[in-house]
Amino acid sequence: MNQTISPVRRTYFTPRVGLCALGAKLQAEHFFEPIERQVHIPQKVIKHRPMDKLKDGFIGLLGGISGLYQTDKVVRADLAVQLAFGRAQCAQQSTIHDTLQSCQPDNVNQLRAALTELFRQRSQACRHDFSQQMLILDLDLSGERTSKRAEQATKGYFAGHRNAYGRQHGRVLAAQYDEIVVDRLYPGNTSLSSVMTAVIQEAESVLNLSLEQRQQVVIRIDAAGGGEERIDWLLECGHQVHIKMFSWKRAAKLAQSVTLWHPSPGHPNREVGLVSRPHSFVKPTMQVAVRSAKARGGWSYHIIISSLTPEQAVALSGYPLEAASKVESFVHAYTDVYDDRSGPMEHSFGEDHQGLPIGKRHRRAFVAQEMTLLLLSLAHNTLVWSREWLAQGYPQVRDLGILRLVQDILQVPGRVTFDATGRLIQVQFNVLDPLATEMANGWQPVLSSLGIAVTLAELKL
Repeated sequence: MNQTISPVRRTYFTPRVGLCALGAKLQAEHFFEPIERQVHIPQKVIKHRPMDKLKDGFIGLLGGISGLYQTDKVVRADLAVQLAFGRAQCAQQSTIHDTLQSCQPDNVNQLRAALTELFRQRSQACRHDFSQQMLILDLDLSGERTSKRAEQATKGYFAGHRNAYGRQHGRVLAAQYDEIVVDRLYPGNTSLSSVMTAVIQEAESVLNLSLEQRQQVVIRIDAAGGGEERIDWLLECGHQVHIKMFSWKRAAKLAQSVTLWHPSPGHPNREVGLVSRPHSFVKPTMQVAVRSAKARGGWSYHIIISSLTPEQAVALSGYPLEAASKVESFVHAYTDVYDDRSGPMEHSFGEDHQGLPIGKRHRRAFVAQEMTLLLLSLAHNTLVWSREWLAQGYPQVRDLGILRLVQDILQVPGRVTFDATGRLIQVQFNVLDPLATEMANGWQPVLSSLGIAVTLAELKL
């Protein structure tokens, strides 16, 4: 790292100017204050406070490291990044690990409460305009394989792996905004149906939903959460539901009452139809049958249970409003709204595995892994929020996922300058980087109000 000595200013070269800019933005807005105020880890302080080590771990996540073992190589070796986040020095990777191992269940609750406060302050989901559109919440579990020696690692369902050990990662996602509302860790044999009630209630609490707002929230879940009692419970709570029915036998029976099947656009082997004798729930629902041709002949069936009216389904699917008056049109709207579930939810898990990445961050202690998962959740949401900040000057950034944000947006090389107090006052993006101009345009409106100059420069060694 090259350093220019000056009695007033210090200038550093860094391969992560975007990360420095983000750190300065977060520091100026006292982003970490709720965590510092609420999280108290019982660990002796020798050189770095436990909170400082959590922050170093968080910086590493944004820096794209694939595990704590890379902290020394990436964060500790880049003084510019440390200064931008208000740190004079990065803790060693082993001491960050020790801090995570020292955490107790109370610390998990404290961190979760702090993240809830941050989410309410900054999330788009908490400011969703229910008068314009319904809010869609997706819920799912994702299996995270670990060693059988990891605490609460059991055999369970892990896609593509038989007799594997691991834990389950539960998530509630605000689909329109790609924001994580709830992240939870469970033993490997946990089923979605067993935790659905608690997770939905936690999401209601985080979003601080009123009864009127619940009526404008669509809970979208796959068949694992589509049991009759759970659907009734959601309807009684006032939510809208859009769920695949659990029982394939009941689905086949209900599909027999479909009088007219309609070919599904874009799915040559699929047909959809309206169930004329629907199953009874505590509130009226629309029930749409979907049948898919099997390779060896015959059909497989499933039923989509929805409390949405045809007008609401058409609005969420993007069909023309007149489609709500025709059965052959609005049944496709119901299936499209359900099909869209796989996009945001699967994309969020996949992007986090690639960009942060979740799959390589397994702590043997269950509480340590819970703390790691919450830091990953915070990193995900911080990247999503930063994407919106940059979109003021660089609208195309909205098309980028977590991996591109970490590897392309935050890792643009250049120079950063700090004043005598350690405050970032100038960022210079290397003009030779293909994204330098876009980054300057994106960060300019974000940093100008903080008194930070944004320029382009051709760096020469």
